[in-house]
Amino acid sequence: MAEKRFLLTIFSIFTLSWLAYAQQIIENPDKPASNNPGRTVKLNEVLRIKDEGEGKEFFFKLPWGLDVADDGSIFVKEMDKLYKFSPNGKFVKNMVRIGQGPGEITREIENFTVIDNTLILLCASMNKLVTVDLQGKFIKELIPKKKLSDLIAYYKKKYYFVDYFKRNVLKKEAFIEYDRNLYVSDEAGNITSTSHSFPVKWYLDPGQDGRISHSGVTELQTSRVCQKYVYVTHTQEYYIKQLDLEELRVGKCFRRIYPRVKFKSDKSRPFNYYNDVYRILIFKDKVWALTSTFDKSKGILVDVFNEEGKYLDNFFLPLFNSKTGDCFYQLYFPLTIKDVYLYAIEHDNDWDYSVVKYEIVDGQI
Repeated sequence: MAEKRFLLTIFSIFTLSWLAYAQQIIENPDKPASNNPGRTVKLNEVLRIKDEGEGKEFFFKLPWGLDVADDGSIFVKEMDKLYKFSPNGKFVKNMVRIGQGPGEITREIENFTVIDNTLILLCASMNKLVTVDLQGKFIKELIPKKKLSDLIAYYKKKYYFVDYFKRNVLKKEAFIEYDRNLYVSDEAGNITSTSHSFPVKWYLDPGQDGRISHSGVTELQTSRVCQKYVYVTHTQEYYIKQLDLEELRVGKCFRRIYPRVKFKSDKSRPFNYYNDVYRILIFKDKVWALTSTFDKSKGILVDVFNEEGKYLDNFFLPLFNSKTGDCFYQLYFPLTIKDVYLYAIEHDNDWDYSVVKYEIVDGQI
């Protein structure tokens, strides 16, 4: 009996040690280490790209993707198009070819990413990953041996993606969670499953006619796609995960004490709070968490962490167009950072879209 208790104790110690190694949770206070938190970081507008209406070279109907190459070329996703603009904002071409042949797609691009001097385009309806160079020349395509949904990373010649929503749903449920399971594909399309899942929450509204409509409550938000670490948030509460692609594990999770921001709910969307963190950006070697705190005169509160999950700083970004009123999905308008520039998709009061390049001016970040 004593021997069994000893073995059980050793097993418990080993298990706890392994769990601590496998997933370290870093708790941060409500105040950062900075001596000057809460300031407003200046954004100098460098460039603004606007279309000239339908029938012209390009037209922003619903731009919902944005990335920038090392040479400063700007790429904007528009349904089944991918517009390329020069570093000075001049329209270059549409990078998408419509069709069913090599390098061609038939429907919308779910997402895309710029990796070095190439573009990787995902057409989930065709289960196809297309790689072209920055001039649009076809390089290769990949048909993974599993249906994929979102490409979240490409690292050391491997693709990291999540599959489609998976969860049996009872119609009487109001709030449900859908699994977003992580898979890895090699260059030949061979799939490796992982133990990682990033579930998202949706709201089911039966409606007066009995038809079920879906409204997203949380979104799977990730950071850079070609580095060792990918930072992930997918919960309503403040919780950021560091996905280590080298070891394929969630090595660190970090959060801070955060006062939640109430959502002005209505009957169609009975939410109590905004998501605490709705976007993750990488600036140099720092993790920026764009929060739900919004000041009409200052902008959006951004929390800054290092790679170890320590809460270093916070400041306001004057991105007033990213949150106008209480429209939930406006929180997710595309943003990306390249060098010392922030790129954003914005709209005016008439919902005419533009792509804006800002210089980030702050000697403390």
